[in-house]
Amino acid sequence: MAESNLKEMMIDDINEDANEDSTVNENQPKLKWYLIDTERTFCKVWNFLITILTIYSMFVAPFVIVFPDVYQNYDEETDTYRFDTNTPRQQTLQNIERAIDIIYLFEIILNFVKRTRALKKIQTISVNYLTSYFIFDVVGTIPNLIIFEEGFRFYYLKVFRLIHFMRLVKPLELLLGCILQKHSKKRQNDLTSFCSLILGVIYVSHVMGCIWLWLGQ
Repeated sequence: MAESNLKEMMIDDINEDANEDSTVNENQPKLKWYLIDTERTFCKVWNFLITILTIYSMFVAPFVIVFPDVYQNYDEETDTYRFDTNTPRQQTLQNIERAIDIIYLFEIILNFVKRTRALKKIQTISVNYLTSYFIFDVVGTIPNLIIFEEGFRFYYLKVFRLIHFMRLVKPLELLLGCILQKHSKKRQNDLTSFCSLILGVIYVSHVMGCIWLWLGQ
């Protein structure tokens, strides 16, 4: 008898919680049509794509600054790098860079309408972005996109994307989160922090190596 009463009380509590949740959802204001909810699948996929492209730029940019012939051929007669003598491989790499810059341009625009739990109005979203990453994103994207044919002179501006250094460990965190599901939360955090530290050391070594070669030249 006591067990049946306990089960009924538990069922009543669950129903009450469900009713409260539905009431809260109904009372929440609807999302404005021009805002993008960062909790939606589309935004999560888009942010992951931007993370991958950012990591690509973070590794490639220092290397290309040291070895410019990756994208352009050097003309000894004019003592300049020329686009018109590029190989198919170089043209492919240039097209990849241009595509990344175009996607980044869309990312800059979307950052003005990405709604989070803390930032729900377009005014606060815009002010927050303008006072944080906006200048770095614009400087690292627009000059190379507008003057692409002469863009290598401004390629070094892509190092401004290093401001997004913390994106470097995002894919690693997602991967370890899937692998370590059966482990405790503390163990997950410890292993993720340790692997993130190793990845950070590898990246810093890459950048320092590029700087050392650049100074040597």
